Parts: sequence; structure tokens; C-alpha cells
Amino acid sequence: MLRAFIYLLISLLSVSSVTSYAETTIQKLYQSVDKTVVELHVKALAEPVAGQVMYQAKTSGSLGSGVLISKEGRILTAAHVVDKATEIEVIFADGFKTTGHVVWVDAMVDLAMIQAAEVPDGLQPAPLAKSGAYSIGEQLIVIGAPLGVSHSLSVGYLSGIRDYGKLPVSNIVPKFIQTDASINMGNSGGPMFNLNGEVIGIVSHIMSQSGGSDGLGFAVSIDTVHDIIDSEPSNFSGFIPFLLNEQLSDALNNPFGYGFLVQQVIPGTLADKLGFQGGHLSVMIGQVPVLLGGDILLSIGNYPLKDVESAMKVRQRFAEYKKGDQVVFRYLRNGVEKRTSWIVD
Repeated sequence: MLRAFIYLLISLLSVSSVTSYAETTIQKLYQSVDKTVVELHVKALAEPVAGQVMYQAKTSGSLGSGVLISKEGRILTAAHVVDKATEIEVIFADGFKTTGHVVWVDAMVDLAMIQAAEVPDGLQPAPLAKSGAYSIGEQLIVIGAPLGVSHSLSVGYLSGIRDYGKLPVSNIVPKFIQTDASINMGNSGGPMFNLNGEVIGIVSHIMSQSGGSDGLGFAVSIDTVHDIIDSEPSNFSGFIPFLLNEQLSDALNNPFGYGFLVQQVIPGTLADKLGFQGGHLSVMIGQVPVLLGGDILLSIGNYPLKDVESAMKVRQRFAEYKKGDQVVFRYLRNGVEKRTSWIVD
């Protein structure tokens, strides 16, 4: 009887010790990396609403998260957080506020880079893990602003690794990390850390019947983060396009049978500086709201915009342009073919 009691006492002490150690580890980890996490308050072009005519661009507010990865102010976040941004306010953990602007966006993998105008003195950026430095079953943490509650911590496990096939005209195969850690709106763009305090993913989306954290969470893996950064993505051009096929081109009296219908143009971007115009009449094509009335981009730099593959080629070419190069944009406006040039600066 006494021996059984002693074994029980030892077991309880062992469990208590392990639990205490785990709690201490997570607490210390949170304290060490939380300062690198930022809250992003974004004013963005509003989504079109079927049947509405918008002769002036409307904006709406949204909230996301990001992580500082360089002393110079580079911040990783999700593409859908900032791809239509007209203004970005960056708020650091100590309350320091500054502005930010989009450097590049890769909507196909839901990843973006922004630049903060200022960074608090002495703030060290978050380290990025090496590609493949994660495995199913390991514990991880997510920090962000779910439902607007800033710098919230959630803890979970890496429960799966998913890929969605190779990107067109590329050797990149995007990988996403699946987790059971609680993720809600506002977590998007925030970092996922391993227990060494390294970023292993950027929160992208959830799969849930209710739209809440009762489902599965997914983050762009650090492998894909490195792949995209190493591919030297081009500067953000500011077009929000809708790909036209032959049937849609016929319906819009576009004799070329292809092109990108410009939905919206982000103020202050290259597209805005070159004078391109977005649409203003919102209609539904299937289940997708589409803005009609904007320019139809036909080609950029002699590359016709016929499909996703050609758009990827254009993106690759953008990264190769050098200062002083001339790039010709060919487009339709009100049925008339036009051209405009950009001298790379």
C-alpha cells in the first residue's frame, strides 16, 4: 500500500514537472518573439457589390497581422491582407505606430512583403527557419490579432503538410502547414513559430464550416517563403485584374479574344501613375462579382496576357528589368486600342 502511494506521488510530481516546464517554455517563447509581431490596420478598395455603380473608388477597413524580418523594416504578411491596400498603418507591440507600403504581392501563394516607414530602436527581427525545418507532430505557436484582440497567443501542433501543385512557369511547389492551433480573422498574415522562436509559416486561411476557429488552420510554409523571396518577385504594379477568355471577350466586344480586365487600380502604384482605369459597374458572372468599364490590358512588354502562364512570364520579366528600360503596355479603352510606356526608374 505504501509502495503504491509512493509510485502515485512520484507520477504526480513528474506530470507536474513536465507541465510546468512546458508552460515555462511557451511563456518564455512568447516573451521573446512577440515584439516582432505587428498589427496591420488596412484601408483597402472595397469589394464590388452586384448591381452597384461606383464612379468613385470606395474603401473599407480591415485588420491583419505580420512579422518583422529585417532591421530595415521588411514585414511578411498574407497577400489578401494588403493586395488592395490604399493605406497601411503598422502598430508594433510597444504601441509604436508608423505607415507601411506594399513592396510585392504573390496572390497565388497568399504571401506579401510590406515596408514599414520606421522601426522602433533596438528591435530585433524574427529569424526565419531553414526550409524543411519542421515536421508533423511538433508543437508550435501562432501570434496575431484574432477578431481584433491584438497579440493573442494560440498553441497547437503541426498536424499536416499540404502542397497544391507546381506554379505555372515556375519550379515552385507551394507548401502549406496545417495546424490545430486556434486561428480566426485577424490572424491572417501573422507568424507561426517553432519552439526555437523561428518563423516556420505565415498564417493564410482556415477551413471551417462556421468560419471560426473550430476548423483547420493553414499557413504558407517557410519553404515557400524562401522560394518566393529567392525568386526576386517584382515590385507591386497595382492592377487588380480579371482574366478574360474568348467568350467573355466577345461579350465585351474585345476583338482580341483575351486580356486582363482591370477591376481596380491601387492609388500610388505603377498602374495609377501610368493612368490606367478600373471598372465602375458591378455585375455577377456566375458567383463572382466583376467590375465592368475598366481598361483591358492586352500585353506588357510584348507578352500577350492570354492566361495565367503568360501573366507569370510577365511577372518574371518585371523582376529582370533594369533602370532605364522601356516597357510598353498595350490596352483597350472604350474599344480603342492604346499604348503607354514606362521607363523603369
